[in-house]
Amino acid sequence: MNRILRVAFLLAGLAGPARAEVASRSAAAAPLPAAATDRLEAGRRLAQVHCGVCHLVPAPALADRRTWWEQILPRMKVRVGLYPPEMAAESDEIQFFLKHGLVAPKPLLTEEEFAAIAAWYRAEAPERTPPQPDARPAIGVGLRHFRFEPARQRTAVPSTTLVKILPGPPARLLVGDDFTRTLAMLDGGGRLVEALSPGNTPVAAYGGPERFLLTAIGSFQPSQLLHGAVTRWERLAGAWSPQLLLTNLPRTTDAQEADLNGDGRPDLVVSMFGNFIGRLSWFEALPAGGYREHRLLDKPGCIRTDIRDWDGDGRPDILALFAQDTEGLFLFQNDGRGGFITRPLLRRHPLFGHSWLEVADVDGDGRPDLIVTNGDNGEYPSPLKNYHGVRIYLNRGGLRFEEAWFYPLNGAFRVLARDFDLDGDLDLAVLSFFPDYDAQPRESFVYFERTGPLEFRPATFPECITGRWLVMDAGDLDGDGDEDLVLGSYIKGPSPVPAFLMEAWEKKGPSVVILRNTSREPPEAAP
Repeated sequence: MNRILRVAFLLAGLAGPARAEVASRSAAAAPLPAAATDRLEAGRRLAQVHCGVCHLVPAPALADRRTWWEQILPRMKVRVGLYPPEMAAESDEIQFFLKHGLVAPKPLLTEEEFAAIAAWYRAEAPERTPPQPDARPAIGVGLRHFRFEPARQRTAVPSTTLVKILPGPPARLLVGDDFTRTLAMLDGGGRLVEALSPGNTPVAAYGGPERFLLTAIGSFQPSQLLHGAVTRWERLAGAWSPQLLLTNLPRTTDAQEADLNGDGRPDLVVSMFGNFIGRLSWFEALPAGGYREHRLLDKPGCIRTDIRDWDGDGRPDILALFAQDTEGLFLFQNDGRGGFITRPLLRRHPLFGHSWLEVADVDGDGRPDLIVTNGDNGEYPSPLKNYHGVRIYLNRGGLRFEEAWFYPLNGAFRVLARDFDLDGDLDLAVLSFFPDYDAQPRESFVYFERTGPLEFRPATFPECITGRWLVMDAGDLDGDGDEDLVLGSYIKGPSPVPAFLMEAWEKKGPSVVILRNTSREPPEAAP
């Protein structure tokens, strides 16, 4: 592979260990001389200066030595402009990245300076990253309040990207699939009611069985293509009528409606995760129809938002969770004049892997708290990370949030907070898309039953590895007054899994399973 294509693959995030060299003169690919103490100190100082320009400076201990050497440092070398000059003239890919400010047009530091940074990371990084701590409460097997029910609806290659319980009556379960690019609407028993064809990959929905807002990502796999879309689906005279609201968007993960400027028209808040290019925007609904875009943060990685009056001034604000380089939580405060003031609430290093945000009053003080998962581990071959897991940040007032609880969980990807057992406090349901299938397969789904103020009993269901869980929703699917859980499986995701599991998933793994809440069932009906 020539150098131009090598860098193109590198920037597209497709380079494996064998392709992760930048060029023959790359300091990250050349043998290191003996690392003197003063040189390592110089590398540390240079990292603080240059790495801190775009994001928080990651500590060497956050990844193992091989990952730094073969994956992270080569990518960073290209980003800071240390690539052969002829590539800028000869490569359309480099021109694309230059146009969007993704690589520096000229070197930001010298080869020698980058070599010192690389030497520091190589010297300080561990040979192996430490595992999750043994002190965490063990995950038991068996759920007292749920019954396992595979849905009848299954695709040939389970590739579920959306499960959403649309409240009724009767409630309906909306299931989106990447492989078929379809929407299936199921009844409360998991049986197919009707099939819809959005022609795109559905990832988020809000509404009811007769009218809902649908977000489509365009490409589930990382891509620069602008195929994201937002559509309103409505049943009119017995037939579904889709209305395309927004299109030609970077990979879009979430869209919600809210009247942000008080004109009586519902605006849209759209999370465009993208890949290298993405943004968070609100789209103003215009009197004559259509929308006008207002960009809030021109950075990729926005996963989802929570829209409510966060600062108590009577106007809706936007809380957004970001991954990628801009790992953190940002509040966009509504100024009442059509503008928003950006306020970072929480910043994390770029390896953190944020994956989901849930808002709920955990401690019962009347203030909304934050429950956040971080466990994305699929950008490139990477070891398990002991800082992945689920965290509760309690709202201390004045827009201050304090981490009060952490459960380490490899690959934690989504969390829901509900009073599942109807005892008056919030329990947690957490799934992992990147669990340690070899040593800790129970991590794939964990139900945290509340036992004290910030105490939980973790458990899973015996069939927890019948699928690779990517998405989840909760709601009263059968109308009995308790919250059921639905999990969706996506088996062809990034990172390797044991061959026997993949074979089982391909042959008979369910696309969707229902964890039927039995809290309202009479004792003789519950298992």
